[in-house]
Amino acid sequence: MKILVLAAHPDDETLGCGATIAKLSNEGHYIKLITFTDGMGARGLVTENRNDKLDDVCDILGIDDYVFANFPDNRMDTVSLLDKCKFIEDSVDFEPDMIFTHHPGCLNIDHALVYRATMTVFRPQNGGKTKIYSYYVPSSTDYNPLNNFVGNVYVDVENYKNVKLDCLRKCYSEEIREYPHSRSYTNIENLMKVWGSEVGLKFAEKFQLIREII
Repeated sequence: MKILVLAAHPDDETLGCGATIAKLSNEGHYIKLITFTDGMGARGLVTENRNDKLDDVCDILGIDDYVFANFPDNRMDTVSLLDKCKFIEDSVDFEPDMIFTHHPGCLNIDHALVYRATMTVFRPQNGGKTKIYSYYVPSSTDYNPLNNFVGNVYVDVENYKNVKLDCLRKCYSEEIREYPHSRSYTNIENLMKVWGSEVGLKFAEKFQLIREII
């Protein structure tokens, strides 16, 4: 399969579906990652850029290719939807079999806008059968108390959950907070345990199926 992962900021791909990416890569599928901002500009840290870490992220998770944009961090609402869509269209030269993108109910504005751009670009107009899933980002999806994330697809990641955690430790450690913060190593692992227990697995990542054409 050809798989596309869209992440507003570098780290969202690992937080949202890092273990699943590692599993799909190990199974031999082609995976491309698109990120949209440097993830740091809104903090005034102009000397830091998380895009610089994407080579290492791809090596750890098994991503075949990536491309990034430099839209304004946490200000993607200042960029037209058309410009965001054109960036995606210019970055993808294949019809994905599967897409992972943000959930529209995330509190972070960039997340919600990436979802909107994803659904706009990949409108079901050419008879394609791309499956689209949204993923859950701790400290964003859960921080909107009225979010309607309804996970209904589970991926067994017992053998890959440590790949996800290792990627966070090696590439994004500055983004991790102390427990009981939602974006802590403890909570990230606990989420995989809880999601796994919902379907009789030890560890799982959970996604909401947005669209499937059969």
